[in-house]
Amino acid sequence: MIAHDDVFDQDTDDDVWLAEAGRCGWIVLTRDDRIRYRPAEQQAILDAGIVCFCLHPSKGMTGEDMAGVFAAVLPRMLAIALRRRGTGCIIGVSRTGRLRQLYPR
Repeated sequence: MIAHDDVFDQDTDDDVWLAEAGRCGWIVLTRDDRIRYRPAEQQAILDAGIVCFCLHPSKGMTGEDMAGVFAAVLPRMLAIALRRRGTGCIIGVSRTGRLRQLYPR
């Protein structure tokens, strides 16, 4: 796993690091579910063909809580990522492990 801050400055614009993530073929995990409303980020995800999983909602969750949710649904996330590879999409991950496509609809 590669953490954002291991590769990019913390204040790197989302569209910049998303483009690089796409070039590298990375699957993106984030707690920023507002990313689906930002046109520049949406376009970067589509252009780069990124499969992005975001916790929806993540408010009040600790890092351990978030890791636990992602770990619990990892097999399903990987299946979706393989099926959707190169298409660009945002998949919401609920606290209970429910997965649903948030963007594009």
